[in-house]
Amino acid sequence: MTHSNNAPCAMRIKKYTAYGKTLWYLFLTDLAVFKEYLLEKIIDICVWFSCMVIATTYVYPAFGMSTQFGEFFAFSIIAGESIWRIWAASSDFIADLEGEKIINSYFVLPLPSWLIVAKVSLLHAFKSLIFGPLTLILSKVLLGHKMSFAHLSVAHYLLIFLLISIFSGFFFIFLTSFARSVASVDKIGIRILFPLWFFGAAEFPWKMIYEALSPFIAYACLLNPITYIMEGIHAAALGQSGFLNFWLCCSMLAVLTIVCGTVGIMRLKKRLDFV
Repeated sequence: MTHSNNAPCAMRIKKYTAYGKTLWYLFLTDLAVFKEYLLEKIIDICVWFSCMVIATTYVYPAFGMSTQFGEFFAFSIIAGESIWRIWAASSDFIADLEGEKIINSYFVLPLPSWLIVAKVSLLHAFKSLIFGPLTLILSKVLLGHKMSFAHLSVAHYLLIFLLISIFSGFFFIFLTSFARSVASVDKIGIRILFPLWFFGAAEFPWKMIYEALSPFIAYACLLNPITYIMEGIHAAALGQSGFLNFWLCCSMLAVLTIVCGTVGIMRLKKRLDFV
Protein backbone atom coordinates (compact mmCIF):
# COMPACT_ATOMS: atom_id res chain seq x y z
CA MET A 1 0.00 0.00 0.00
CA THR A 2 2.82 2.37 0.90
CA HIS A 3 4.65 1.51 -2.29
CA SER A 4 1.60 2.30 -4.41
CA ASN A 5 1.11 5.65 -2.65
CA ASN A 6 4.73 6.65 -3.23
CA ALA A 7 4.67 5.77 -6.94
CA PRO A 8 2.75 8.88 -8.13
CA CYS A 9 5.00 11.09 -5.99
CA ALA A 10 8.13 9.52 -7.49
CA MET A 11 6.73 10.02 -11.00
CA ARG A 12 6.05 13.69 -10.31
CA ILE A 13 9.56 14.18 -8.96
CA LYS A 14 10.98 12.51 -12.06
CA LYS A 15 8.82 14.68 -14.33
CA TYR A 16 9.79 17.94 -12.67
CA THR A 17 13.45 16.91 -12.64
CA ALA A 18 13.21 16.37 -16.39
CA TYR A 19 11.64 19.83 -16.73
CA GLY A 20 14.49 21.33 -14.76
CA LYS A 21 17.16 19.64 -16.89
CA THR A 22 15.49 20.74 -20.11
CA LEU A 23 15.20 24.33 -18.89
CA TRP A 24 18.86 24.28 -17.87
CA TYR A 25 19.96 23.19 -21.35
CA LEU A 26 17.75 25.89 -22.88
CA PHE A 27 19.29 28.43 -20.55
CA LEU A 28 22.81 27.40 -21.61
CA THR A 29 21.76 27.82 -25.24
CA ASP A 30 20.30 31.26 -24.55
CA LEU A 31 23.43 32.17 -22.59
CA ALA A 32 25.64 31.25 -25.55
CA VAL A 33 23.61 33.55 -27.79
CA PHE A 34 23.59 36.28 -25.14
CA LYS A 35 27.39 36.18 -24.83
CA GLU A 36 27.76 36.98 -28.53
CA TYR A 37 26.33 40.48 -28.15
CA LEU A 38 27.04 41.04 -24.44
CA LEU A 39 29.89 43.49 -25.08
CA GLU A 40 27.74 45.62 -27.38
CA LYS A 41 24.95 45.71 -24.79
CA ILE A 42 27.40 46.74 -22.08
CA ILE A 43 28.69 49.58 -24.26
CA ASP A 44 25.13 50.72 -25.00
CA ILE A 45 24.22 50.73 -21.31
CA CYS A 46 27.41 52.57 -20.33
CA VAL A 47 26.82 55.31 -22.91
CA TRP A 48 23.12 55.75 -22.05
CA PHE A 49 23.66 55.50 -18.31
CA SER A 50 26.68 57.83 -18.23
CA CYS A 51 24.91 60.58 -20.17
CA MET A 52 21.91 60.48 -17.82
CA VAL A 53 23.94 60.40 -14.60
CA ILE A 54 26.47 63.04 -15.62
CA ALA A 55 23.72 65.45 -16.71
CA THR A 56 21.61 65.02 -13.57
CA THR A 57 24.59 65.15 -11.20
CA TYR A 58 26.78 67.89 -12.65
CA VAL A 59 24.58 69.97 -15.00
CA TYR A 60 21.12 70.08 -13.43
CA PRO A 61 22.35 71.61 -10.12
CA ALA A 62 23.50 74.65 -12.12
CA PHE A 63 19.83 75.31 -12.87
CA GLY A 64 18.74 75.03 -9.26
CA MET A 65 18.22 71.26 -8.99
CA SER A 66 19.14 69.66 -5.66
CA THR A 67 22.71 68.40 -5.48
CA GLN A 68 21.32 65.10 -4.16
CA PHE A 69 19.25 64.51 -7.28
CA GLY A 70 22.11 62.81 -9.13
CA GLU A 71 22.35 60.04 -6.55
CA PHE A 72 18.56 59.70 -6.40
CA PHE A 73 18.25 59.47 -10.18
CA ALA A 74 21.18 57.07 -10.50
CA PHE A 75 19.31 54.48 -8.45
CA SER A 76 16.19 55.17 -10.53
CA ILE A 77 18.09 54.30 -13.71
CA ILE A 78 19.67 51.24 -12.09
CA ALA A 79 16.19 49.95 -11.29
CA GLY A 80 14.71 51.17 -14.56
CA GLU A 81 17.19 49.52 -16.93
CA SER A 82 15.22 46.28 -17.00
CA ILE A 83 11.96 48.20 -17.53
CA TRP A 84 13.22 50.23 -20.48
CA ARG A 85 14.73 47.09 -22.02
CA ILE A 86 11.18 45.75 -22.37
CA TRP A 87 10.70 48.03 -25.39
CA ALA A 88 13.46 46.40 -27.45
CA ALA A 89 12.77 42.90 -26.07
CA SER A 90 9.11 43.13 -27.10
CA SER A 91 10.12 44.15 -30.59
CA ASP A 92 12.48 41.16 -30.89
CA PHE A 93 9.85 38.75 -29.55
CA ILE A 94 7.08 39.93 -31.88
CA ALA A 95 9.49 40.00 -34.83
CA ASP A 96 10.24 36.33 -34.20
CA LEU A 97 6.52 35.50 -34.11
CA GLU A 98 6.01 37.27 -37.42
CA GLY A 99 9.19 35.94 -39.01
CA GLU A 100 11.38 32.93 -38.25
CA LYS A 101 9.23 31.66 -35.35
CA ILE A 102 12.22 30.27 -33.47
CA ILE A 103 10.02 29.88 -30.41
CA ASN A 104 8.15 27.10 -32.25
CA SER A 105 11.23 24.89 -31.96
CA TYR A 106 10.64 24.71 -28.20
CA PHE A 107 7.23 23.10 -28.62
CA VAL A 108 8.69 19.68 -29.41
CA LEU A 109 10.46 19.64 -26.05
CA PRO A 110 8.99 17.81 -23.04
CA LEU A 111 7.88 21.02 -21.37
CA PRO A 112 4.42 22.41 -20.57
CA SER A 113 3.50 25.41 -22.73
CA TRP A 114 3.32 27.82 -19.80
CA LEU A 115 6.89 26.98 -18.83
CA ILE A 116 8.11 27.82 -22.34
CA VAL A 117 6.63 31.30 -22.02
CA ALA A 118 7.91 31.67 -18.45
CA LYS A 119 11.41 30.85 -19.69
CA VAL A 120 11.33 34.00 -21.82
CA SER A 121 10.51 36.04 -18.71
CA LEU A 122 13.23 34.43 -16.63
CA LEU A 123 15.83 35.13 -19.32
CA HIS A 124 14.86 38.80 -19.25
CA ALA A 125 15.20 38.76 -15.45
CA PHE A 126 18.61 37.07 -15.67
CA LYS A 127 19.92 39.82 -17.96
CA SER A 128 18.81 42.37 -15.37
CA LEU A 129 20.86 40.56 -12.71
CA ILE A 130 23.88 40.79 -15.03
CA PHE A 131 23.51 44.48 -15.90
CA GLY A 132 22.49 45.60 -12.40
CA PRO A 133 25.93 45.36 -10.74
CA LEU A 134 27.47 47.04 -13.79
CA THR A 135 25.25 50.11 -13.47
CA LEU A 136 25.81 50.29 -9.71
CA ILE A 137 29.61 50.26 -10.14
CA LEU A 138 29.39 52.78 -12.96
CA SER A 139 27.26 55.04 -10.77
CA LYS A 140 29.89 55.06 -8.04
CA VAL A 141 32.65 55.80 -10.55
CA LEU A 142 30.75 58.71 -12.08
CA LEU A 143 29.38 60.21 -8.86
CA GLY A 144 32.38 59.59 -6.61
CA HIS A 145 31.78 61.06 -3.14
CA LYS A 146 28.30 62.21 -4.21
CA MET A 147 27.20 58.57 -3.82
CA SER A 148 28.13 57.69 -0.25
CA PHE A 149 26.17 54.47 0.44
CA ALA A 150 25.82 55.79 4.00
CA HIS A 151 22.20 54.64 4.28
CA LEU A 152 22.48 51.61 2.02
CA SER A 153 21.07 48.34 3.39
CA VAL A 154 22.83 45.60 1.45
CA ALA A 155 20.25 42.94 2.36
CA HIS A 156 17.32 45.18 1.41
CA TYR A 157 19.04 46.27 -1.80
CA LEU A 158 19.73 42.72 -2.95
CA LEU A 159 16.17 41.66 -2.13
CA ILE A 160 14.45 44.56 -3.90
CA PHE A 161 16.70 44.26 -6.95
CA LEU A 162 15.91 40.56 -7.25
CA LEU A 163 12.19 41.30 -7.02
CA ILE A 164 12.52 44.10 -9.60
CA SER A 165 14.35 41.80 -12.00
CA ILE A 166 11.76 39.02 -11.72
CA PHE A 167 8.87 41.47 -11.99
CA SER A 168 10.35 43.11 -15.09
CA GLY A 169 10.61 39.69 -16.75
CA PHE A 170 6.93 38.92 -16.28
CA PHE A 171 5.90 42.53 -16.95
CA PHE A 172 7.71 42.12 -20.26
CA ILE A 173 5.53 39.22 -21.41
CA PHE A 174 2.45 40.95 -20.00
CA LEU A 175 3.01 44.05 -22.13
CA THR A 176 4.20 42.04 -25.13
CA SER A 177 0.97 40.05 -25.12
CA PHE A 178 -0.87 43.25 -26.09
CA ALA A 179 1.38 44.05 -29.07
CA ARG A 180 -0.29 42.93 -32.30
CA SER A 181 2.70 43.53 -34.55
CA VAL A 182 6.23 44.93 -34.59
CA ALA A 183 4.79 48.24 -35.78
CA SER A 184 2.62 48.44 -32.67
CA VAL A 185 5.46 47.78 -30.23
CA ASP A 186 6.31 51.49 -30.09
CA LYS A 187 2.96 52.02 -28.41
CA ILE A 188 4.28 50.01 -25.46
CA GLY A 189 7.08 52.50 -24.98
CA ILE A 190 5.27 55.73 -25.81
CA ARG A 191 1.82 55.04 -24.36
CA ILE A 192 2.74 52.82 -21.42
CA LEU A 193 6.39 52.92 -20.34
CA PHE A 194 6.82 56.70 -20.58
CA PRO A 195 3.73 57.57 -18.48
CA LEU A 196 4.53 54.85 -15.95
CA TRP A 197 8.09 56.14 -15.64
CA PHE A 198 7.30 59.83 -15.25
CA PHE A 199 4.54 59.21 -12.69
CA GLY A 200 6.26 56.27 -11.03
CA ALA A 201 8.49 58.11 -8.52
CA ALA A 202 11.51 57.72 -10.78
CA GLU A 203 12.34 61.44 -10.95
CA PHE A 204 10.80 62.54 -7.67
CA PRO A 205 9.66 60.69 -4.54
CA TRP A 206 6.03 59.65 -4.19
CA LYS A 207 5.84 61.84 -1.08
CA MET A 208 6.55 64.91 -3.22
CA ILE A 209 3.55 64.14 -5.42
CA TYR A 210 1.40 63.84 -2.31
CA GLU A 211 2.60 67.06 -0.69
CA ALA A 212 3.26 69.34 -3.67
CA LEU A 213 0.75 68.21 -6.27
CA SER A 214 -2.32 66.36 -5.03
CA PRO A 215 -3.11 63.53 -2.60
CA PHE A 216 -5.60 62.19 -5.15
CA ILE A 217 -2.94 61.98 -7.88
CA ALA A 218 -0.49 60.49 -5.39
CA TYR A 219 -2.92 57.71 -4.48
CA ALA A 220 -3.62 57.14 -8.18
CA CYS A 221 0.13 56.66 -8.66
CA LEU A 222 -0.05 53.72 -6.24
CA LEU A 223 -1.71 51.84 -9.11
CA ASN A 224 1.56 52.22 -11.02
CA PRO A 225 3.97 49.27 -10.51
CA ILE A 226 6.97 51.51 -11.23
CA THR A 227 6.13 53.43 -8.05
CA TYR A 228 6.91 50.38 -5.93
CA ILE A 229 10.09 49.68 -7.89
CA MET A 230 11.44 53.19 -7.38
CA GLU A 231 10.28 53.72 -3.82
CA GLY A 232 11.62 50.30 -2.87
CA ILE A 233 15.09 50.75 -4.30
CA HIS A 234 15.36 54.30 -2.96
CA ALA A 235 14.33 53.15 0.52
CA ALA A 236 16.96 50.40 0.37
CA ALA A 237 19.72 52.64 -0.97
CA LEU A 238 19.00 56.05 0.56
CA GLY A 239 17.21 55.14 3.78
CA GLN A 240 13.56 54.58 4.63
CA SER A 241 12.80 58.21 5.53
CA GLY A 242 10.78 59.99 2.85
CA PHE A 243 9.80 56.89 0.90
CA LEU A 244 7.02 54.30 0.93
CA ASN A 245 7.53 51.44 3.36
CA PHE A 246 10.13 49.05 1.99
CA TRP A 247 8.19 45.90 2.85
CA LEU A 248 5.04 47.30 1.25
CA CYS A 249 7.00 47.79 -1.97
CA CYS A 250 8.34 44.22 -1.80
CA SER A 251 4.89 42.78 -1.16
CA MET A 252 3.28 44.73 -3.99
CA LEU A 253 6.00 43.70 -6.45
CA ALA A 254 5.49 40.05 -5.51
CA VAL A 255 1.72 40.34 -6.03
CA LEU A 256 2.09 42.25 -9.31
CA THR A 257 4.61 39.68 -10.56
CA ILE A 258 2.06 36.90 -10.04
CA VAL A 259 -0.72 38.92 -11.69
CA CYS A 260 1.33 40.05 -14.71
CA GLY A 261 2.89 36.62 -15.10
CA THR A 262 -0.45 34.81 -15.01
CA VAL A 263 -2.19 37.18 -17.42
CA GLY A 264 0.80 37.44 -19.75
CA ILE A 265 1.30 33.68 -19.98
CA MET A 266 -2.41 33.06 -20.57
CA ARG A 267 -2.60 35.69 -23.31
CA LEU A 268 0.54 34.50 -25.10
CA LYS A 269 -0.56 30.86 -24.87
CA LYS A 270 -3.83 31.82 -26.52
CA ARG A 271 -2.06 33.83 -29.18
CA LEU A 272 0.32 31.01 -30.01
CA ASP A 273 -2.53 28.48 -30.07
CA PHE A 274 -1.15 26.40 -27.25
CA VAL A 275 -3.38 23.55 -26.13
